[in-house]
Amino acid sequence: MSPEAYTRRQVLVDRRFQLKYAVGLAIGGASLCAAFGGAVWLALNQARETLGPEAQATLQGTETTVLVLSAFMALVMALVLSLVGLLVSHRVAGPMRVLRGQLRQLAEGRFPRWRPLRSHDELRDVFGEFHATVDALRRREHEELAAVESVLAIGSGGDARATLTSLAAAKRARLDGLDDG
Repeated sequence: MSPEAYTRRQVLVDRRFQLKYAVGLAIGGASLCAAFGGAVWLALNQARETLGPEAQATLQGTETTVLVLSAFMALVMALVLSLVGLLVSHRVAGPMRVLRGQLRQLAEGRFPRWRPLRSHDELRDVFGEFHATVDALRRREHEELAAVESVLAIGSGGDARATLTSLAAAKRARLDGLDDG
């Protein structure tokens, strides 16, 4: 299947996750702009107090300009960083949404179909490892199915019992390994 078939159109794939990071970035960026603007305003205010009367009038207008520009830059920074946060978090939230769906299918006993990520999505290594794990599980299930089918074809002879005993022991070892970890 082609990656184009999986193009997602919604930006908010995981609303809570994405908005948390977008708002955090927006608040952080606006705070930095406001702090910088406040520091510049404070420096201008101190300079106005130490200078003569003719410089004070000039700096009075400059202080107001600094405050307005700082507020404007804080707003712009908040908007830009929130958009960047949404887009970057989308590259993580999208693959995680797909992975959660595939994990649900696996938990239901169905093997998920491999679904390619979009070219700019993150977590490619996690996806690759997950699909390698699913492929290994699928191979093992095929091997066990082949063993059960061979027992059914043989009938109830000694080889059939040995094959089933071996299959049961292998399954028990895997299950016991899960309980220990």
